[in-house]
Amino acid sequence: MNTWVFFALLGVGTGAMYAAFALSVIITYRGSGVVNFAVGALAMIPAMVFAELRLHGDLVLPVVMVPSRYDIGAPLGFVPAAAVAMTVGSLVAGVVYLVVIRPLRTAPPVTMLVATVGLTLMLQALAVRAFGNVTLRAPGILPKSVVDLFGRRFPVDRLWLLATVVVLAAVVVATYRATRFGLATRASFVNEKGAILLGLEPARLGLYNWMFASGLAAVVGIVGTSLGGVSPYNFSLFVVPALGAALAARLRSVPVAVLAAVAIGSFEAVAVHIVAQRQVPRFFLGGISSLVPFVVIIGALVIFGRTLPNRAAIVERAHVPMSLDRVHKSLWGGTIVFAVIVLNANDPTIRFAALESMFVATLLLSVVVLTGFVGQVSLAQLSFAGFSAFMLSRFGSVLPFPLGPLAAIAVTTVVGTLVSIPALRVRGVQFAIVTFSVAVVFDDLFFRSPTFVGRGGMATVEPPRIAGVDLGIVGAGQFPARGFGYSSLVVLVSCAFIVVGVRRGRLGRRFLAVRSNERAAAAAGINVGRTKVAGASLASFIAAVAGVMFAYKNTTFNGGGLEAQDGLELLALAYLGGIGSIAGAVMGGLLAPSGLFVVAILGGGASNTQFLLTGLGLVIVAVRFPEGIAGLGQMLRRKILAPVALPESVDDEAALVFEVGPEVGPLDRP
Repeated sequence: MNTWVFFALLGVGTGAMYAAFALSVIITYRGSGVVNFAVGALAMIPAMVFAELRLHGDLVLPVVMVPSRYDIGAPLGFVPAAAVAMTVGSLVAGVVYLVVIRPLRTAPPVTMLVATVGLTLMLQALAVRAFGNVTLRAPGILPKSVVDLFGRRFPVDRLWLLATVVVLAAVVVATYRATRFGLATRASFVNEKGAILLGLEPARLGLYNWMFASGLAAVVGIVGTSLGGVSPYNFSLFVVPALGAALAARLRSVPVAVLAAVAIGSFEAVAVHIVAQRQVPRFFLGGISSLVPFVVIIGALVIFGRTLPNRAAIVERAHVPMSLDRVHKSLWGGTIVFAVIVLNANDPTIRFAALESMFVATLLLSVVVLTGFVGQVSLAQLSFAGFSAFMLSRFGSVLPFPLGPLAAIAVTTVVGTLVSIPALRVRGVQFAIVTFSVAVVFDDLFFRSPTFVGRGGMATVEPPRIAGVDLGIVGAGQFPARGFGYSSLVVLVSCAFIVVGVRRGRLGRRFLAVRSNERAAAAAGINVGRTKVAGASLASFIAAVAGVMFAYKNTTFNGGGLEAQDGLELLALAYLGGIGSIAGAVMGGLLAPSGLFVVAILGGGASNTQFLLTGLGLVIVAVRFPEGIAGLGQMLRRKILAPVALPESVDDEAALVFEVGPEVGPLDRP
């Protein structure tokens, strides 16, 4: 018992950092209405600037096209380095709000969330470009003394970090309860229109809250650089436990958020000790610490799901226009012919890039269904595809083709459906929190488990064979084999036709009704919970099919490329292409890392530059072109022909709610 208590106390330092990020999430949400997935990236920039100043005396700025590193002579002390780092962090946060967040104040919640995902990708790429893909550990800031605790040496710097966060939390509580700024922020959150009538400026309040929240996280990030160090990516993964703590606090209570975050950090430390001592089954040796925030998030949604504040219900916002996805024979035929021509290219690099694009496009179709049609923002579709691939590596060794892939798809669909059950109690971006935590759990628990992955951490898939005919990626002395490419094209087109059929049928209209207004949909006789679960099941099925494509394409693979971080980029590609249409999924597939556009046009595979351009493009699309690249033509046509013709996209889906009921309505007529 004493050992468990020791490791629980050892985890309070990490829990304190979770708490700071949770407070930042709460402040940002109540001040600007954004569930900020970029809180870790915004804290990472000033932390890395601080570490460079302390270690090398270099001022490094997250910029492009101008020099980013300036030698100021010698390493700085704590106070001047912290002052410079906080100034840089405040400028970055202010620019982010003015350029990205403020223009999206009336945007759909999914667009605001996607914008923060784009910010995360962009800031991470800028950090890699400026600092390198390294972990920086600054000289000690907190006292380094140790005390004897249960016969072990316990570093007291964890307790000092916790004390720092507790003091900051007290400042936050006092600020929002006793100052005019705090009262104005609370009034604007409850009733924005009323606040405007009282003479308040919600946009300016949002800026102040955004900078305050980012500065709070940056302070703790700077102080914590001497503990675990800071890299372009590690702070971003702190978002999951921070969101769990924020949800446990119902996005409102600062003390509860701090207690929940510290408890998560303590339980994670205990879990790490249990794994290190091999006191858990072999399956869990990949790591069970990520289960703790996941359980907290699920518990918070089950208990408080229907009472969690939802600013989207307070501030009326439009929805991203949806394409009707009419089957234009010439467009579909031309696209398929183009794909066949590419698959017949003599250059194997081009053929493999086409396979990568088709895999990503198929996977993006699942995002189109769940996020575009139903309005549930999922960040776990890539994880479901990976789960299906690993399942195929197991089933494929005992079941003949096609029973092996069918079994893998079936199991993955069931798992995806079970994960969607919390959707019955939440709406919109809150579901994104669940799915992102699911992606982290899959990454840590499944894809790193030697039992699940296989011997040596690598899974192997036997090529598909029918009647002795090899249909795998290696065949007839070719790599990749053209026959495998044709098969992948058939799978992609089949999934696309399934999505078209669903979108134009009664189920698709129910999806859009629920997406538009759940209460109105329920009043029209639609079972909202069943509809959302049906959407998640269909999306999981398509993701599982993409996972089978991934497994047969790679033949030997591990968890690389299936991390939660890559799930963020997948959503970015979906939104870049156009999250409401099949054409958008195809566009996203072409723009994928190692996809056809990158290889054939840019002449290379994935790079940090493409990572940066993806994040930047996502932000621009979210702010200026919410229909994505695929919707640019329709957007221009609507602006030109609006006086004389109706648009081909559904801009006001609320009207559909009253035409979709349990019985056949007007839209069901031929």
